[in-house]
Amino acid sequence: MKPRPTRPKYSALERALNHLARRSYSEAEMAVKLRQTGYPPGEIASALAECRRLGYLNDPLYARDYASYLAERGNGNRKIMQELRKRGLAEFAADSLSALESDETERAVRAGEYKLRLLADEADPRKKRDKLLRFLAGRGFSPDAVYAAADQLFRQEL
Repeated sequence: MKPRPTRPKYSALERALNHLARRSYSEAEMAVKLRQTGYPPGEIASALAECRRLGYLNDPLYARDYASYLAERGNGNRKIMQELRKRGLAEFAADSLSALESDETERAVRAGEYKLRLLADEADPRKKRDKLLRFLAGRGFSPDAVYAAADQLFRQEL
């Protein structure tokens, strides 16, 4: 067996560009990836600066795009904030949420419509409503949006 090389095979910039060719990353995520590979901090900083200069790393744009993606998938503002924080984008969360095209209650109604289709066989309306409320809360919607969506959906059902 060959001994493991002490230096990575590719430069930090090449490795970063290779990762970015597959999907977008925040600067924090990319720094973690490069650190895990074993690059020294100075090389990581210069690779990140070069990726930023080339326009491949743009945290505000990535935060907006990722928040929009999560919103389209039926997540509430709380879940979106949590996911942005997890990716090191907390400072851009407020701008990203304000840039969303749809209101949180509208998204909760759409997610609730999906859940109600799955709950079509549930006979007890109280259980159905409770399951819907838990589902929407689990998706990160605010209590106001959850109750507004549930009220709207159950008014339509009657």
